Amino acid sequence: MSAYDEQIKCHDYRIDPDFWKDPYGVEVSHDTLKFLFIPDHVSAYITSVLAHKVYRYQIDNIRTKEQITHAVMITMGGLLPGVMLHDHLAWTLNKNIPPIEFGTLGVRYYAGPGQPLDQPRIIHPLSIEVEGRVVGVVEDLVDLGGTARFVGQYLVEERKARKIVLIAPFLKTKNVIEEMDVIFFGHVPKDTWIITPRERVETLIKRVPHWRDHGATLEECNENLRTIGYPEYLLDTYLRATYERG
Repeated sequence: MSAYDEQIKCHDYRIDPDFWKDPYGVEVSHDTLKFLFIPDHVSAYITSVLAHKVYRYQIDNIRTKEQITHAVMITMGGLLPGVMLHDHLAWTLNKNIPPIEFGTLGVRYYAGPGQPLDQPRIIHPLSIEVEGRVVGVVEDLVDLGGTARFVGQYLVEERKARKIVLIAPFLKTKNVIEEMDVIFFGHVPKDTWIITPRERVETLIKRVPHWRDHGATLEECNENLRTIGYPEYLLDTYLRATYERG
């Protein structure tokens, strides 16, 4: 069994932090992208480590008064890590560490796996006031960095935030680190599509027709999804209907 297979099928006590800090995806037929499937318990583990890093940032900035007081979850991707971070960071047992108020901002930058739009677009308004605040911007992945730059500029210039700190489980580019403070867990290669717990069905529905149109049979699509790590119940529910859809 490969390291990939071991990690997507492992129990909580067998999570390998080194693998997930620098993970790799698997190749499948009829596709140039690689795919990385993130199990629920691994997502929870990564979020807990990320929350600890945010807490460390808060401690380091007690004297500077640059602690994060507000966090903006970028929908849809930032919702899952954001809600899980909320469980760690919306409360405090240390009087020197402020609880973080969470809100949302809807931004769209991708039409599908590997298909960025020409520019990010705001599709849902900001739900909290951030004027004069240090704001954590929560994403699930920083790919080209376009969304992070767009949101950072919007919050500072339009909503008068004092400072932006990007918070994301994974980065694909290191360029954004040179432009703003970034708290992250690990890196993934640019050719790898991460499948988080919130987008398993979405990825299946968008990618199976791509494979089919590039010559894949139903059986090959089934094998691709199994190789990636999809559970049987999702294949039973969605695969044939998606493949046969016109």
